[in-house]
Amino acid sequence: MDQEHRPPTVLSPQNIVTLGNLACGVGAILLAVAAVVENNPHRLYEGALWLVLATFLDAIDGKLARITGTASPLGAQLDSLADAVTFGVAPGVVAVTLVRMMGPELGIAIHPRLLVVAPVVYSCCAILRLARFNVDSEHEDLTKDHATFVGLPSPGAAGPPIALVLFYFGIADTKLFNVSAGAIAWVNAAIIYLIPILLLLLALLMVARVPYPHFFAWMMRSTRPVSTLAKFVVVFGILFLEPELALLAMSLIYVFIPMLRDLPAMARSIPPLLHKKKR
Repeated sequence: MDQEHRPPTVLSPQNIVTLGNLACGVGAILLAVAAVVENNPHRLYEGALWLVLATFLDAIDGKLARITGTASPLGAQLDSLADAVTFGVAPGVVAVTLVRMMGPELGIAIHPRLLVVAPVVYSCCAILRLARFNVDSEHEDLTKDHATFVGLPSPGAAGPPIALVLFYFGIADTKLFNVSAGAIAWVNAAIIYLIPILLLLLALLMVARVPYPHFFAWMMRSTRPVSTLAKFVVVFGILFLEPELALLAMSLIYVFIPMLRDLPAMARSIPPLLHKKKR
């Protein structure tokens, strides 16, 4: 009987979607390699778009499992392994490749060791975050969605570096306001300087105990269908208007608002810890 039930579990719709997520992550890494080999930085834009698609696939695989009633421990482990590659490795590779390729053109020299340390630390913390999540969720009901996460989830952490790569190439095409050539150069230089530091900060937030909401669960969580529909209309309307700018703004808001909101609680927890050490 076990053998009869195994194929439907492995070939369930959400597992196929999860493998699509993994394929997007591997594709983004290969596009980063192609960008260097072909000396074509715009390949990085394509790689970042693949990671945006992966984020969408990651958002729907769990929902698909619950809708079809095919949620399983195999699917949960497969999802974590796919996220480790797609959101733990690929964003750092794509973002740092942008720094290495475009930094010299802008006259920017980032410490070469920092360009190794930043993506490595980011990847290690992403995988630690996923491992901790698996342990914490071991006895949870797989048919129920998570309302919150402890620590920045890896897809959320991948958002800012992906969005910065897209915005680097997309700022020149912004139609919302006129951007001078000098402003474009200044913004691009700021992105190059920011990426390694941001990767390290995101790494810390992934292993911190800061509570983060489940974005797509929040989007779907409403007793009134009109309210849910309105959320999707607003989000997709903003994305359609200025996709690169909207993705950057939304990803930064998601990452930093919960962190800033939790700062008072973190500050209050420091004195008791110091008191315990003294004792």
